[in-house]
Amino acid sequence: MPRTTLLNAALLFLAGCALEAKPELALACQTKKCVCMPAQASFPIKGKPVPVQWKTNGDAYCDEGYVLRLAEK
Repeated sequence: MPRTTLLNAALLFLAGCALEAKPELALACQTKKCVCMPAQASFPIKGKPVPVQWKTNGDAYCDEGYVLRLAEK
């Protein structure tokens, strides 16, 4: 029984680590260049980027139909 409990605890820990790996672009765009790309753009057609919008608290966001992406170098 304790072996199962330890295994379950390890799996929950690893699942939590995987959830934290997603970057928060609204904050990251304060220090890195970002663009808004069409949400429905498919590869290889990327679509034309539009400028990022800014909230009064400093968070970046995009107009409806667009998503934040880090700008390519």
